[in-house]
Amino acid sequence: MNTTANDLKYWVGFNIIPGIGRVKFSQLEQHFGALETAWQAPASELKRAGLDNGIIDEVVSWRSKIDLDAEMGKLVRYGVQAITFHDSVYPARLKEIYDYPR
Repeated sequence: MNTTANDLKYWVGFNIIPGIGRVKFSQLEQHFGALETAWQAPASELKRAGLDNGIIDEVVSWRSKIDLDAEMGKLVRYGVQAITFHDSVYPARLKEIYDYPR
């Protein structure tokens, strides 16, 4: 499975938000399925996804400050290829460690 360009911008966005580590990221992905849905979710739905109030406040605050298209533009401008652990090119050995990069 490979991440689509649309999905990738939400991965990038959530990775900018402080406090969203591997566990919280997995909670969002499991609850919402699509990260775009998680990005647009109201605080009450983030709570149902299992996030605590502090992280919910961070998500709500930060996502209004993050221009996802601009962040993707920065990756292109600097020649950075972002990949996720769902991508076939993600290093298999990284998945073997507890807190692997998401």
